[in-house]
Amino acid sequence: MRPVLILILLFGCVRHYGQFTPLADAARAGDLAAIRDLVAHGADPNEAAGQNNWTPLEHAIHKAQLGSVEALLNAGADPNRADTSGTTPLMMAAGYGYTDIVQLLLRLGADPRAAALDLAVSGVADIDRFTLFQCQDETVRVLREANPSLSVSPRALMWGRAKRCTSL
Repeated sequence: MRPVLILILLFGCVRHYGQFTPLADAARAGDLAAIRDLVAHGADPNEAAGQNNWTPLEHAIHKAQLGSVEALLNAGADPNRADTSGTTPLMMAAGYGYTDIVQLLLRLGADPRAAALDLAVSGVADIDRFTLFQCQDETVRVLREANPSLSVSPRALMWGRAKRCTSL
């Protein structure tokens, strides 16, 4: 009886996270040939995968894979598709302060939004890319150039001022 109880507890407490698709793996690794081949053979560039349920585009942004981002966008990835938490690829790139990826997303159709500007100003608390205490002035500048009518929310403005960012 005891071994059965241990097995139930063991398997009941283990969380199963979604697996990456081959396309998400290629996007994370920056494997452009694999991205092109997988898409050519029917892989969906907008299919969510992994524990965060991100699209391959978000996985590429998370790993700062500029080439993957471009290849996915050229293959039909939606630059404005929000994930289950409401985050768009542009918001993710802005929060990480990846100015080159922000520029690419904007050039290839991403809609500049106030939320992306707020994330660029305030930063994010991602375990892999913690930018809360960094000023991302260049990213803020690029977003403002893309849409001069964007304004920073009071909360993000307060945080940016506390960090003494010059882009405010």
